[in-house]
Amino acid sequence: MASQIQHPNLPLPDYFSKFATTYVRQTGHSTLNILADVIAENVQKSANPIGLESVVHDTAAGPGVGAAALVARLPKDQLPKEILVSDNVAMMVSAARESLTASPLPHVECKEIDSQDLSSVSDNHFTHSINNFSIFTFVRPVDAIRESHRTLRPGGLAIVSCWRRFAPMYIVHAAQKKIRPDLPLMPTPSPQFFEDGVLQKTVEEGGFSKDKITRIDKVLVVKDDENVAGLTALMSGPMMAKAREGYTEAEEAKWVDAVKQSVKEEVEQFGGIKFEAYVLLATK
Repeated sequence: MASQIQHPNLPLPDYFSKFATTYVRQTGHSTLNILADVIAENVQKSANPIGLESVVHDTAAGPGVGAAALVARLPKDQLPKEILVSDNVAMMVSAARESLTASPLPHVECKEIDSQDLSSVSDNHFTHSINNFSIFTFVRPVDAIRESHRTLRPGGLAIVSCWRRFAPMYIVHAAQKKIRPDLPLMPTPSPQFFEDGVLQKTVEEGGFSKDKITRIDKVLVVKDDENVAGLTALMSGPMMAKAREGYTEAEEAKWVDAVKQSVKEEVEQFGGIKFEAYVLLATK
């Protein structure tokens, strides 16, 4: 059964950089809140909780959202002794480094690394690996999981999350239909991952045994005005420029209002902006 997450918006640590804060705001804090909930309610109650002796990899981390989730939900005496925050985008790594230098985490290293090739990391190194809503962005997702598996210690835990319902795509598609219903809808990256069982299969192909994988279903309904505004800004801006391909200047001018109307319809239907996610906890 899905877990309904409606706890208040997590306060971002005051050290989090402006870039990182904007990034998190424009996701409506969805990736942060879901991961933080899984850490507190599932990981910390599992046979592999994060603690003082843990060595964590926040892979494909963006501006360090995984690390921020740890700080937001774990007391200081449960924070890992080491964390590697990696991403293959230099700007994300810089934002993570800027943010996390002043965090209470004992030792943080931020590096530009491709999650699909962790050859700079030795085998059996980490106790925990966090792959938070990135699996569908990889060209070779099985390789990314395989590298997480290789670099985990025996008994180590991988946390892999993926969307089942990514609300902004539904809202953007609704806005497109309002303006140019004749044009193709904006494509979704690796849409197969929205299908039940695909994430599980990928994690198994990456080396994890089926009997050592636990699935958690999460539902998050974003209700508060600030997070709804952040998501609306994301859908109105350059991130969704592809949705407006083929538009005339006059049609482009209608986009912001079409998004606002589509957001209103989503909120009326679900009581907020509704995200659904699969999260797998896989033990090596």
